[in-house]
Amino acid sequence: KAFLGLSNYVKFLNDPIALKAVFNTVLFSAGAILGDLILGTLCAVFLLQVPRVLSSTLRPIVTMPLLVSPIVVGLTWRYIYDPKGILYWLMSLVGKGIENFPGVTSPSTALLSTVITQWWQVTPFVIIVVTAGLLAIPQELYEASKIDGAGPFTTFFRITLPQLTNVYIVILLISGVDTIKVFDIIYALTGGGPNNSSISLSIFAYSHAFEQSDLSYSMAISFMTMAITFIIFGIPFIRHNLGKGDRG
Repeated sequence: KAFLGLSNYVKFLNDPIALKAVFNTVLFSAGAILGDLILGTLCAVFLLQVPRVLSSTLRPIVTMPLLVSPIVVGLTWRYIYDPKGILYWLMSLVGKGIENFPGVTSPSTALLSTVITQWWQVTPFVIIVVTAGLLAIPQELYEASKIDGAGPFTTFFRITLPQLTNVYIVILLISGVDTIKVFDIIYALTGGGPNNSSISLSIFAYSHAFEQSDLSYSMAISFMTMAITFIIFGIPFIRHNLGKGDRG
């Protein structure tokens, strides 16, 4: 067989499904990370503010999804998103019309549904890491802020968030790599459909390798996935560390 060289990469750049997979993967990653950071931070702060007995009870409960395999999470949420399932019953109680949310059955909401599922599983990881970061913040900073008359919101944005910068960078790096190569949850939940609306790069590579037996193109897709991961998350991380070294 003739050596294909760069032809697979040219094919990738001209393949509309491949470009759709890139768009979906980056959008999934951005939505998942943003939601995980916001929800995880809010939950971590809340659990540190409530009485110790209550937090000791809630913390094991909210961290349980982290122990479940992603493929099991996807299959579980596939049934949750069933129009006759508990989710739609609960939404019908909240308000009229909300139960018409199409979930994984519509190309317009399938990717969002996978992101919500990712939030459910990964937010506990953010809670654990952010909680450790919050406990490491010197209490003297909060005492000085209280003496200066700063309110809770000012204290949060002026002290807490800046002190969590390094924690967020670690979360971004780990979650970024994890979400760019996402496969299990989306494959179990939607299989990349409907109409490729939730297809990711990993599912696209899997499809060509094991369903179409096109291993060379699958390898090119995998390499492009690695390159995208490095560009989005690797380069900023390296620049951040180099910047810290220069300041040091």
